[in-house]
Amino acid sequence: MFSSHPGWSNRIGLLVALASAWFVISARFGFAGTPAAMATTLYGWSLLLGAFALLLGIANALWFHLGRVQRGQREWPFSLLLLIVFAIVFAAGIMSAKGAAGPLVEWIFDAVLAPGQATLYALTGLFLLGAAYHYLRIDRPGGLWILAGALLMLLVQTPFSYQRMPEVLIDLADWLLIWPVMATMRGVLLGGALAVLFISLRLIIKSAQ
Repeated sequence: MFSSHPGWSNRIGLLVALASAWFVISARFGFAGTPAAMATTLYGWSLLLGAFALLLGIANALWFHLGRVQRGQREWPFSLLLLIVFAIVFAAGIMSAKGAAGPLVEWIFDAVLAPGQATLYALTGLFLLGAAYHYLRIDRPGGLWILAGALLMLLVQTPFSYQRMPEVLIDLADWLLIWPVMATMRGVLLGGALAVLFISLRLIIKSAQ
């Protein structure tokens, strides 16, 4: 049946995915008539599939970088460094009785990963300054207000200037962060989530046709 009509297998998979998503979402929103036990089971299966997909992603990344090292491609030392670090952290987690809570794994996270993440996050400020230099020009419509708001937020978040700023500017910055900025960020996050949802549904429906 599926060999003569290969599209039916995709449609059946699409129906199963949509039904599972409906059960989980309806249970989360508290719709009447939704079996809570079934929704919990489906949610657990989705977590299990997500963990399996993560393992596949790790295996794919290791295979890719191992191939780069074997072929001696450009920047292969970085791939070799990634493989070495992965092997060290993996061995530390496997050999420790506490697993991921072992002292060596926690030290690697606190002394290596956390500072690296903080460094990457700090670089975001430099990219924002570069974008502000190119796009937040005073002669553009609304550019003066955006630039003034950005500078105010930077001054308030800096401890050196925070201690010397007037209380009025601090209250103004807090009000901007709590109300308009937070409302805008939530709108952007909600719009992005809806966009990802609609694009995913469109790709799933296209693959089922």
